[in-house]
Amino acid sequence: MVGMLVILAGFGLIVGGSLGQGNVSTGGVIFIGPFPIVFGSGPAGWDLALLSVVIGGAMVALLLLWGWRFSKTKED
Repeated sequence: MVGMLVILAGFGLIVGGSLGQGNVSTGGVIFIGPFPIVFGSGPAGWDLALLSVVIGGAMVALLLLWGWRFSKTKED
């Protein structure tokens, strides 16, 4: 329930913030298995998309390192 409220509040903030401005940039990445789908629009869209790819890659790397470390401690 709290997660849904946070998502709705974030959506409301984004919509409210973009109403008064003419230039809005969006960008992101969606990982479906090993295949990334990158999107971006607006003046800084590709910069935001690149930032999303870097953050997503870092998250995947941290997940793999965490899993590797957990498997090493389980064997001991």
